[in-house]
Amino acid sequence: MKKIGKIIMIVVGVIIVLGVIGSMLDGGEEKSDKTSKEAATTTTKTTSETKNKQTNETKQSEKPKVKAFVVGDIVKTGKLGYKVLNVETTKEIKSDNQFIESVKTEGQFVVIDLEAFNYDKKARMVDSNMFKIKDDQGREFEPTSDSNVMMVVKGAMDFFLQDINPGLSKKGKLVFELPQDAASYSLEVSSGFGWAGGEYEEINLK
Repeated sequence: MKKIGKIIMIVVGVIIVLGVIGSMLDGGEEKSDKTSKEAATTTTKTTSETKNKQTNETKQSEKPKVKAFVVGDIVKTGKLGYKVLNVETTKEIKSDNQFIESVKTEGQFVVIDLEAFNYDKKARMVDSNMFKIKDDQGREFEPTSDSNVMMVVKGAMDFFLQDINPGLSKKGKLVFELPQDAASYSLEVSSGFGWAGGEYEEINLK
């Protein structure tokens, strides 16, 4: 009887040991499967992020480069074209008429010699209000309407509601008054006056 009891205890012990080992193996397989799935997910995510990055880089490289227009370039916008012939900055615009006083500013005057071209098949109007200066601080400036400046600067009225016939051009001057700290700026030109506008280009002046 003692031997039978001993055998039974041994069998029970073996069953328990086998059960423990089986449980450990199952847990290890589950952990291994989980680890494999996590690794696969991470790899898929990394591959996807890499592809997205490459796609974005390709799109950026495919974007057309915007041409930087400068003084002397003919810049076409819509049916009109513009060419900055000369740019002068000064704190005083001197008068060559003894009856008209020179004009001064605490900032700076920017005097632009401009030629406007009409590429349309009908007359197009050009006005000084179609232009503005933008500086490197994000500020925008309209042409001056000071009557004293208009009288001193010859050609300053040449772009006041002027019609240009097809195939022809017209020269004139634009005068802007800017603060002294405007160190870098460009001229924005428009495709037309009023409803005829809507397209714009910029010409680097300084």
